[in-house]
Amino acid sequence: MKPHQQEQVIEAYFSQEKGIAYSWGRVHMGACDFSRGNWSCVEQEGDTELKSFSIERYRSAMLPMIKRAQEVAERPLQLIASPWSPPAWMKDTGRMQAGGILKDDFKSSWAQHYVRFAQAMQEEGAPLWGFTVQNEPHATTPWENCLYDGNMERDFVRDHLGPALEGSGLDLKLLVWDHNRDEMFARAHTIYSDPEAAKYVWGIGYHWYGDPRFEFWPAREGMTLFDNVRKVHELRPDKHIIMTEACQETGPRIGDWQLGERYAEAIIKDLEGWLEAWIDWNLILDERGGPNHVQNLVSAPVIFDTERGKMLYLSSFYYIGQFSRYIKPGAQRISTSSSRDKLEATGFVNPDGSVVCVVLNQ
Repeated sequence: MKPHQQEQVIEAYFSQEKGIAYSWGRVHMGACDFSRGNWSCVEQEGDTELKSFSIERYRSAMLPMIKRAQEVAERPLQLIASPWSPPAWMKDTGRMQAGGILKDDFKSSWAQHYVRFAQAMQEEGAPLWGFTVQNEPHATTPWENCLYDGNMERDFVRDHLGPALEGSGLDLKLLVWDHNRDEMFARAHTIYSDPEAAKYVWGIGYHWYGDPRFEFWPAREGMTLFDNVRKVHELRPDKHIIMTEACQETGPRIGDWQLGERYAEAIIKDLEGWLEAWIDWNLILDERGGPNHVQNLVSAPVIFDTERGKMLYLSSFYYIGQFSRYIKPGAQRISTSSSRDKLEATGFVNPDGSVVCVVLNQ
């Protein structure tokens, strides 16, 4: 992209005056499927002391983009980091992709890796707000992943990651699960039931994939899993809930209005279920829904047509903006009801006293 086009994307997302005023974001710690190939921040095998740790891969594009977004936003961004996989040599499979678990011998080193990453990002002027333990810990996929069942994630937080983050001296929040709505209650129950693990956990993150209503897109009627968000709140009202990833699967969906309606329906229902923040997945992709090193092509609210050199703002961009531009950080949700079953609504009072109501009519 040309520099002025890159600047246009930053302004569209992060400007409070001209854009949709994003204030949150998520970065991958190590490679993910949308990275340029398969890599980690500690490539040297057996380096348990993390002497070879480096975030050099972030310096060419990712860090400059984050810092420019902060400048345009005119406020600090709340950045969550998530690992897709530990370095291959820390896993029982010897691979970052296609499943596998973290070896017992490397759990302490892996926990310290989170601390080193947070320290490095802070030194670069992009401090983190917090971490999720693991992106999609229940999925074996062709891209980078690492499996944790509820007991494994609980024990890793209690015995390794929680103490490491607490001992770092950094103010870092920790979210568990970071996967779909379907099993978020079970995972929350397992971890919150152990007080020694729960004391390190700020809350739970989740994704929107796998909901039967949207499994075969466009949306079809049927059971939904939105109630699980509310049930997790009821389980532990003192803990917090954040949507940590959402995107429309199977290609970019250029020109499709239902794409935006899916976002609006999900955001409204989740906000009404005690959600506190919503983070979308990719900010921008090409006309194929990539690049992606395993061809897991999806949609983003902004698509750049590389053949024509043209920026495309999809319906999802404008629908998300109805929330992010008007509901300010620190807003308090208020009770909202609808007089017609076709209308879905949520309401907030902003810190300045202004009242915002977002209404969807599908």
